[in-house]
Amino acid sequence: MEIISFSDHSILKQNMENFAFHVRIALSDGIISTAESELLFKIGKKLGFSVSEVTCLIETTKINEDVTPCKFSARFEQVYDIVKMTLADGVINKKEMGIATSFAIKAGFEEDEIPGLLLLLINGIKNGKKESELLEMYKDNRAFEKIRNLNSTYRKK
Repeated sequence: MEIISFSDHSILKQNMENFAFHVRIALSDGIISTAESELLFKIGKKLGFSVSEVTCLIETTKINEDVTPCKFSARFEQVYDIVKMTLADGVINKKEMGIATSFAIKAGFEEDEIPGLLLLLINGIKNGKKESELLEMYKDNRAFEKIRNLNSTYRKK
């Protein structure tokens, strides 16, 4: 029998929770389309799950507890994957956007920046931008906003 370390268990739990959010978004309209199913299997593989594990997780996933990664780029990647899932069937409904917003909040993004984050991701994914490009765009925009806010604060004084 293989003994898994605490960190391996933590990463597995985190990956399962991440995957559960994807399943929840895919099911938000009541069905998992072919495109959503294909994307779920692609994401499952990326997270290290076998085909049979992905199938089992789709059938049995329940979201009990959120495990959010500490690293900013990993949190961004999760939100990116969630938005990509919302776009998989070509239709973004209110419930899917609510779930994506809720996940972004739980991932530590500021509520006032989430609409811009989601819009950046939706437009970027639709236009074929890579996750890494969108991450850099988001970081640049975030830095610009901080500078703009500082400048407006100093002008008021």
